[in-house]
Order: sequence, then C-alpha cells, then structure tokens
Amino acid sequence: MQYTKAQPQDLDALIHLEEQVFNSDRISRRQMKRFIQSQHSELHVAKHDGALAGYALVLFNKATQLARLYSIAVAPQQRGKKIAQTLLEQCEQSVIERGYITLRLEVREDNLSAIKLYEKLGFKPLKTLIHYYDDVVDGVRMQKRLVTSGPNVSLAMPLYVQTLPFTCGAACLLMSFAALGDTSALNRSREVQLWREATTVYMASGHGGCSGQGLALAAHRRGYRVELWSHSHGTPFIESVRDPHKKSVIELVHNDFVEQLASTDIKVQESPPLTAHIEQCIAQGAAVLLLISTYRFNGYKEPHWIVLSGMNEHFFYFHDPLVEDPQHAVSAASVPISKRALEQIVGFGKQKHTACVVIFAK
Repeated sequence: MQYTKAQPQDLDALIHLEEQVFNSDRISRRQMKRFIQSQHSELHVAKHDGALAGYALVLFNKATQLARLYSIAVAPQQRGKKIAQTLLEQCEQSVIERGYITLRLEVREDNLSAIKLYEKLGFKPLKTLIHYYDDVVDGVRMQKRLVTSGPNVSLAMPLYVQTLPFTCGAACLLMSFAALGDTSALNRSREVQLWREATTVYMASGHGGCSGQGLALAAHRRGYRVELWSHSHGTPFIESVRDPHKKSVIELVHNDFVEQLASTDIKVQESPPLTAHIEQCIAQGAAVLLLISTYRFNGYKEPHWIVLSGMNEHFFYFHDPLVEDPQHAVSAASVPISKRALEQIVGFGKQKHTACVVIFAK
C-alpha cells in the first residue's frame, strides 16, 4: 500500500470513491478539486497497485490551533487492512508538522465501527450534534490532543503558580531567575516584591499588571542582561482605564520607567519581536517573557504574561503561571504552541501593544 498526498490527476478516482462510500453529505467535484489545491487543507490518499484505496481530508483553521478531519473513506474491497488507521496517523503527523496540536472530527452516531476506531486512537467525545447530517442522524464531535515530540532545546525551568490575579509578570520573572541559576526560594514574598517594582499601578479594576518596561528594570536591578522589545501606539494598558486621574498616574509611572530605562544598558527595540530572534535567544539559554492576549485560550481579552521554556522545529513551549485548579498545575508547564500561533496571540488591546522581555544569565 502506498500513502501519499492527492494530486489533480486523482480527482476522478476520489469522486468515484466518494459515490461508492457515501449516500449523502458527499463532497462535490468542485469542492474536492479545491481541497486538493488549497493551502488550508491536506488530502492524503492510499493506493494499491496504482488504484485508489482510500483517502483522508484534513482542514486547517488559520485563526486557532484546531485542525479538522473533514472526511475519511476506504474502498469497500480494501477494508480490513488498517488503511483508515494508517491514513489517520498520516493526518496526525501532517497536523503536527503544520504546528497544530488538536485534531477534531465529526462522525455519525450510528457509525459504531468508526467511533470504536477513533476511540482506539485516542479521540474523546466532546458533544452530541443533534440532526447533524442530511438524513437527520445525530453526529458526535470528537477531539484528540496530539503529542508533540517535545522540546529539543529547553531551560531547566520550574513552574511557579501566581498567587494573585495580577502577578503573572512577577511569577514569570521568578521562573526565569530560577532557570538562569538563581537558587533563592520561589515564594509569595518575592513575587509581590517584584510586582510592586514592575506594576503600572492601575488596570480596569483592582490592582494593576506589569509592563514590559517594569519587568525589564526589575531583572536589570538583579544583575541580569536584559533586552526589551516593545511596540505600542501610546502608553501600555491605558485604554483599559476610563478615570482620567488613573490615566494620568499610569502615564506618570510609564514615563518614569522610560526615563529609568534610558539610564541603563538595557537594549530597547521599538518593534514586535521576530520569531527568528526569539529562537536565537532560547538557543543561547535566555528566558523570554511575552505579553499575550488570553482570548485564544479562554475567550477573555485579558493581558497575560507567559515565559518560554523551550522549542523544537515546529513549536515553542511555555510555562503559564495562571492555574485555576491546582490539580491541573502539571498541564501548565511546557505547554506547546505553534510558532505560527504564537505570532497571533502576542499583543494586547486596540493598541496591539506588544512586549517581550529577554533575560540572559548574569
């Protein structure tokens, strides 16, 4: 059996197989042709003695880290040869190579053999889709979190969970210092001290978060070599505050940070960080703190600091200091995110404020 990517000359055979296998919800000839040619889909085929034995179609969502197994079919005379399983494995590999970490699919509720195969391969049911198919049969949505090969470059970084809602930046500093050789205890006292040094004072409500300028200065005071990549149309975070008095204080604190930076040897780049530069810094053993929007993770548009802990060819890995359930703390360490997706989540607010603090060993 030969497994490869579909080519335009496979179109007739693909449509013939589609008509053999499915009575409804068929992919049209026009759609199939587009899927073969599109950059946002991959069509894997299995061939036996040059004849099409099966196919699997994966679609890639540009806005998320989700890939979707849109359709899979095996010729009736070729069943029982583990063709579907091998096609699925081919799909999973291509999904990982594209930098995606989750594969999702929908299957007819009455297709018990397919559901059994998906469960065997690690897919978990998410929800029932009422009257999902043309013949009003219900569907089952299933999902699998794909296992990446892990980082080939990594920092020996412990996970420190922030103890307050607004201290993610300070928690990332603590993890960075530990990865760079600091043997001091990671505790709440140091976390709050670092936050006090780096905070912008106010946010929309409650206590303020940390700016890139404040975090860079806090690391510099402790003897680390620091780079700051910062890009913003105005004062960071100021759009989240309405009170003019609070706005004036944020501007005062920010301007003071800028003046302090000017008197140091901190290298400041007024532009977003480039992926190639982040890779270079991690390869040199530096800790990289990034300000992101949490929208793609939890649906809330909030600023949040994470710290990168490693990388491989397709992924960066990060430690997330925000853990809502202590039982799930282990899942917050070395979280994979594709290099493509990282570019999408970096930045916050209407200003698209970006901030990256790079900390090198003393």
